[in-house]
Amino acid sequence: MKFLRSKILRYKQERFLRSCLLLFFRLRLSFFCLFLFTGSVTVCAVDRSAALLKDLKAGNYDFFLQADNKAYRSIKMMGHGSAYYVGLHLKRAGYKQAARFYFDLGEKLYESPLNRLCREELYETGSPSDCLQSVQKRLQELAGTTTALGQEDTVQAEKERLSLLEIRLLLQTGAYGSITQAPETLYLTGPLTVELVDAFPRFGKDLPPFLYKLAEARIAVFEKRYTEAWSSVQEAFSMKNAFADFTFSGLLSDIGKAGTYGTENSAEAAAFFEDFAVRIQNSGNKQLSGTDMRRCLFYTSFYAARCRTKIGGAAQREQAVKLFLQAAELADSASDFDSATWYYLDTMRMLGLSRYLKALADTAARWKNPAWYADLVQSLRAQLTAAKDWKNLETLHTVLAKTTLPEQRAAVAYTLACAGQLPPDRTARLLQEAAGESHDALYYRILGTYRLGGAQLLKETFQFRSEPLSGRHTQSTGTQAQAGESHTQSDAGKAQTSTFSPQEARTYIDGLLHFGLYDMVYPRIVAVYPSISAEEALQIARTLASEGRYADSIRVIRFSLKNQEDAATKEQLELLYPRPWGELVSKYAAEYGLPEYLLYALIRSESFFQHQVVSGAGAVGLTQLMPATAADIAKKLKVADYSLTDPEINIRFGAYYLAEMIRRSDNRIMPACFAYNAGISRVRGWQKKAQGLPEDLFLESLEYAETRDYGRKLLSAATVYGVLYYSEEPEDIVRLFFKELL
Repeated sequence: MKFLRSKILRYKQERFLRSCLLLFFRLRLSFFCLFLFTGSVTVCAVDRSAALLKDLKAGNYDFFLQADNKAYRSIKMMGHGSAYYVGLHLKRAGYKQAARFYFDLGEKLYESPLNRLCREELYETGSPSDCLQSVQKRLQELAGTTTALGQEDTVQAEKERLSLLEIRLLLQTGAYGSITQAPETLYLTGPLTVELVDAFPRFGKDLPPFLYKLAEARIAVFEKRYTEAWSSVQEAFSMKNAFADFTFSGLLSDIGKAGTYGTENSAEAAAFFEDFAVRIQNSGNKQLSGTDMRRCLFYTSFYAARCRTKIGGAAQREQAVKLFLQAAELADSASDFDSATWYYLDTMRMLGLSRYLKALADTAARWKNPAWYADLVQSLRAQLTAAKDWKNLETLHTVLAKTTLPEQRAAVAYTLACAGQLPPDRTARLLQEAAGESHDALYYRILGTYRLGGAQLLKETFQFRSEPLSGRHTQSTGTQAQAGESHTQSDAGKAQTSTFSPQEARTYIDGLLHFGLYDMVYPRIVAVYPSISAEEALQIARTLASEGRYADSIRVIRFSLKNQEDAATKEQLELLYPRPWGELVSKYAAEYGLPEYLLYALIRSESFFQHQVVSGAGAVGLTQLMPATAADIAKKLKVADYSLTDPEINIRFGAYYLAEMIRRSDNRIMPACFAYNAGISRVRGWQKKAQGLPEDLFLESLEYAETRDYGRKLLSAATVYGVLYYSEEPEDIVRLFFKELL
């Protein structure tokens, strides 16, 4: 019996264990199936997101145009901030209402900065009524929000900006009764807009006659109808008026432009401005404050002087220089001072070289923005070099010491050193200045170094780093120059103080890349990420280059170099000087007997590797050929059907044309480059005038600033390409361009 009970117990235990094992395996199978299902769903979601992203980049917008919550459930899987980036795509494609749906969603769902970006897009996407509603909603939010300590200026600036935008939208919608500012305030005191101009027949119709005529004149200037503007100004001044109505800079400037450009009787216009000045001064302080009077007198003096220079002749110019000096003394802003001083110097230029140089010397230390005057300095440099006037060029070199125009000073230093008129020690110091690191001009560093120390010293200049970046951030002129890139005025001017943190900025830029908005990347880096590190710029530039966006890739690296203390690395230089279309360049460089590095330098300098670019003058494609020139080349090469935006055709034609210019320039490279840019007939005319000048100084004597810069760019780029990719010695490339330096 005992044995039987034991057997039954074991049997029950075994059944229990079998049940547990069976349950365990069933559970495992269920979990495994669930895992497989979940994985398959995830894979499907990933595949779906990838397909949607591909469609978005390709411009296939059918799914996105559904613009509803169901569509968004799929779209949000595409990546962080997808509603914002999809909205940008649709807005650019003209689907503004669908774009508004995504921007509105993003403003509600996202955190900063994407919610701010979506909100900003709502101000300008959709119908004027929709945009107005978004602007007014935000203004109400700002009015009802307590401003955090330290944010007062930011909030006030936003309020002012949105208030101006609200006015523009009210004008567009015809809701004139909702505009709190008086029409005369909007038409006479601030900048005009298209909306104000379009609304004038209705919104401005009740202005008093005198103010109506002034507004009419401003609108005519806005539309460049200067003759009509001048007529309206004269009618206005024939009416009874108060001086207080003339104290606004925009109005005074437009009155001046009307008189300067709107009549052939410049003497009458000059007398008008001078009489206006007398009337202002005779009014005393009864109607105008001291500041208002100075502002009025600045504009009357400035435009009276402009009209005197238009009349022509020494006597009129003598009067003009006095008026320009007077205007400069009255200027209440740096830009007004520089405008008056620039015109003063330009007028002095026409009154004789010695007086012009003295005027430059007297004013140089007071220039507010020296870059404003660079064109005057460049022109004078060319003039003095062409005339072999080395004495006055030395004077200009001294004048430039008072300015922050180091590249101009380096150019003058190099020219003086090569003129052969100075003692050896003075020549060496000038070459050291040209070869030094106080400026960004690689061209002068190359030639200055070559003349100072020849091959070895020049080779040391082109020792490219291959180790990783240190991550140190500072402004480095030498970095820019060693990379052959100037930190240009235009680049510097674009950089802004960003309201984005570095992490926010990087996330935003990464989103633009992920969603294929490549053309927005560089402008937005400049706007929101001025402190971008070199390493981050490298990552972004690699992506852009992999998408064929070589110009943007180059610009990103160039912009980031200003934050880098170390010399440029080899990888940075490879992105700055890329080699796309390698097989085509190799093929046609060999066919027409050109060094590959020279053809690459030409393409980079002409188009930044943008194969569809068309210049303002009509030049097309990678090598920027004019259609008429291309037609001649096509006949010679017996090519009947071609497109200049086809990289192969353009590279072939450009290589042929450069080789032809070299042949017709007696196998001299630099004159051939000038001919490629300006035409061989023009270059031959310049050569006749410059008898006796070596070719490197002939470049400095050229009348066209564009052609001078073109020659410098080509030599600099060719040197970097040759050393970086083709194991060329830099001195050999210098000698290729300038055989006289052998």
